[in-house]
Amino acid sequence: MGSLVDGILLIALVATSACVVPMYLKLKRLDRVQAEYGAAVTASGIALTQAGDAVRSFSGEGREILEALSLKIEEARALVSELEASRAALIAARREPKA
Repeated sequence: MGSLVDGILLIALVATSACVVPMYLKLKRLDRVQAEYGAAVTASGIALTQAGDAVRSFSGEGREILEALSLKIEEARALVSELEASRAALIAARREPKA
């Protein structure tokens, strides 16, 4: 009777071991995948930080360029006004009768 119980327990132990080994391997694989996922999330965070820094840099540079362009536009408008005034004066001078 004792050997029958020992045999049943041995079969149960073998069956349990047969179920535990694949589960152990899956857990090891899950641990490895989780480590890869963590590394990917960390790399993504670094990339997003760098992208944010680049956007802030572009924003600052863009503001500087916009200010420089605004000054140049104002200079160009003043020059166009001067040219139009000179042109109008030239046309008026040509229309005046010569004495």
